[in-house]
Amino acid sequence: MRLRTSRTRLVVLGLLASLMIGGASQAYAAEGPVGGEDAVLDATGTPAGGWAAVGPNSVGGLLGVSTSPTKLALMQPAPPALWVSDDRGRNWEARRTLPEEVDGGTATGFFVNPANPDRMLVSVNSRVPGSMTDWIGRLLSTRDRGRSWQVVREWQPGGAFQFVADRTGRTLAVLGLDALSMSTDGGATWRDIQREWPRGQFALPMGAHRLALVGDDVLTTTVSPEFALWAVRGATGATPRSERVYQPQDGELGELAVNGRQLVVTVGDQLRGSFDGGRSWQLLRTDPDGKPLRGLTVVGGRLYAGTYDNLDVSADEGRSWSRSLVPAAGEGTSDIAELPGENGGPATTLVSAVYRGVYAIDGGNGYRSLGVPGETIASLTTAGGNRGQQLLAAGVQDVFRAALPREQVTPRTRIWERQTTTSLQESPALSVSPKRSEVVWKAARNGFSTDVSRSADAGGNWQLVGVHLPGTPWTVLAHPADPDRILVPAFTENGEALHLSTDSGRTWRTVPLPVGLSTLAGDPRDPLRVWGGNSSGGLWRSEDGGLTWKQVAEDPVSAIAVDPRHPERIVVGGAGLLRSTDGGRTFTRVRDGAGPQEVRQVLVNPRDSRVWYAARSTGDGVGVLRSIDAGRTWSPLPGRIADSRVLSLAISEDGQWLFAGTLQSGVYRLRLR
Repeated sequence: MRLRTSRTRLVVLGLLASLMIGGASQAYAAEGPVGGEDAVLDATGTPAGGWAAVGPNSVGGLLGVSTSPTKLALMQPAPPALWVSDDRGRNWEARRTLPEEVDGGTATGFFVNPANPDRMLVSVNSRVPGSMTDWIGRLLSTRDRGRSWQVVREWQPGGAFQFVADRTGRTLAVLGLDALSMSTDGGATWRDIQREWPRGQFALPMGAHRLALVGDDVLTTTVSPEFALWAVRGATGATPRSERVYQPQDGELGELAVNGRQLVVTVGDQLRGSFDGGRSWQLLRTDPDGKPLRGLTVVGGRLYAGTYDNLDVSADEGRSWSRSLVPAAGEGTSDIAELPGENGGPATTLVSAVYRGVYAIDGGNGYRSLGVPGETIASLTTAGGNRGQQLLAAGVQDVFRAALPREQVTPRTRIWERQTTTSLQESPALSVSPKRSEVVWKAARNGFSTDVSRSADAGGNWQLVGVHLPGTPWTVLAHPADPDRILVPAFTENGEALHLSTDSGRTWRTVPLPVGLSTLAGDPRDPLRVWGGNSSGGLWRSEDGGLTWKQVAEDPVSAIAVDPRHPERIVVGGAGLLRSTDGGRTFTRVRDGAGPQEVRQVLVNPRDSRVWYAARSTGDGVGVLRSIDAGRTWSPLPGRIADSRVLSLAISEDGQWLFAGTLQSGVYRLRLR
């Protein structure tokens, strides 16, 4: 398996939101006089059409289905986000209306009322800030399909680690550290049943499939020190009692499922079943590869279990099994559900992999990708010539690639090539020098070190050229004046540093930096001049290729763009926008900002140098700003983008298509002409 966890991903997303890791802000395009005498096209008018989500299909989560054959919901676990589809997963809409206080949490359970898909419940668990042992759990409810949410109940310090509901949504069970909370009226009133099973001081009942409702009883699997199956008998009544049902002596009991009259549990690489309420147990299956079994669930009368590479299914209570590969090797499955068929047709089995997407089991054809385009895209670039131009999007861990999306958006066009690595690379940043447009550079964090990779074919194949360079990278720059000159600033155990290569990555030199640089830009005519900055250290310039640096301004900096034809013209983004026309000796504030990293990237239209664009991440409805007078004045770009938390921008070589990478909503496209 790849070493991915929701907590790791949540931490990475938090860093992206606050630090803009992996955000090389650079723009190189020909700009002429403001009058536009050299403009190849006029990009100053109103864009043609509106923003469209172009993908990539990238994330899964907890599935929600009902009796409706068309309506489908998915709860992205961390940070929690609701996606809904009205056409069986062909198109998706994000509804980001959950309360802000759950942004740092993880969705631990999700329920869609089978009789009414507008009614949903989700449990979210968060660690109490500053505490290693206390948690706050929340159960939230919506009656309008996620347009608004209400908090049903909070649990602190015990949290809400598991949540299940019966088919009506009336009987609810929430498991915390030391209590089981029960409601029989949809959450209006509650009864807390104190835990009687042992739990280690730091043992947490995390993970899926650990809680089940069976009539008036609740079953739960416990964590250290016992790893056993317990039952709370009469949990919905006035006199509940707890008892240990099963504690295997030859392994640790993990997950639980109820298959009609059958109880099923995982014990290491085995599945064991009981038909008499847990008094006796039979071996149902041993994984042929000796791998731990997980993802235990019952859907449509079929029993599912698997590993991170394979999915097993039995339709006869575990007597016989069929095995298939999971949608993505090493990722396993996070949920399985059955979507009713259309017009009385057969149901469709859906498989979700939290870091890959949602898939339909397509008969003998394997899996068909349905979504969801929920990746965070902190770095976005185009590569290659105009006819074969590629769009590359750097996600939290992987890089996605597609031929530049110019045509009509369809479910098929949202399926991009996904480039993974065998190592745990995170927060990749991308850069392309305009002097060598087919060569793409990637810097990614690998633990506490930096890996630098090079692609010579517009992102199709990659070669690792800088292995385990010290520290964790901020960004990467392929210099616009010298495509062999690569700069990677990083935070190391000895402080801030800059990794430099002047021979296209064959050799590297590391020099100290006076301050961390989260964004870089090169002078398009001088290979030794480099601009850098961050949100707390201001704007800096180097005249010797990055060996030494001088501070130019103290304003927060998170984006820098240099005019290719007039390098003395510079636009700096951060808390608003600054503009210089004298090579950075002086700056004029041309727009005030709402925060030190409001502007995440600035770029120029390559075919109309009067027109500049700036990405905004504040989420206030204005995701992209535009200037039509070479950066003197700025206003919102016409056209509303569905998610205005824009982190990155890219533009096609012909200047007609603008692309925006967002926080947890993938890539959007706007036709400019």
